[in-house]
Amino acid sequence: PDDILLSCANGQNLKHEMALEAGLLYQLFNKEPDTIRIFGSWDYLSHQVIASPFKPVDYMDKMDVFGYVFISGYQTIARYLVIELKKDYAFLEDIEQVMKYVDWVKDEYAYGDYSMITAFLLAYDFKKDVVQYAKEAGLRKYIIGRRPPQSVTWANLNLVRYRFDKKMHYQL
Repeated sequence: PDDILLSCANGQNLKHEMALEAGLLYQLFNKEPDTIRIFGSWDYLSHQVIASPFKPVDYMDKMDVFGYVFISGYQTIARYLVIELKKDYAFLEDIEQVMKYVDWVKDEYAYGDYSMITAFLLAYDFKKDVVQYAKEAGLRKYIIGRRPPQSVTWANLNLVRYRFDKKMHYQL
């Protein structure tokens, strides 16, 4: 994606969200060490995955990046990945957006188990109120087990800043 990224560069940020998406997926697919350290290694990755009930395509919600990893040695999914991308600053509603996708993945793929989901909001920067809001709105309480049931809190929303570097492409 070198040509795409270079043509979309504006100093240390990118002018187009699709360029950010292409660059991130390239780094994840190629197991770039710093990217894998932050986001983890995933067996399956896709982009623009539907995250809403069926409706006309123009109105469907789509996750920027979706993925999963298998249990080692099996074709059983162990964890799911949700990434929302913002080329500039993230806002409060972006926290709500990524959490809507987390809830969708929990219901549609993870059998109601939030612990199977790792979520990220990747942006050029975050204002202090967004970081604080993520600590509050980025939590989900749910019950596991039956006898006895146990109350658990999911807190796996991660905020990541990016910087474009013409030589390295990204610094996360």
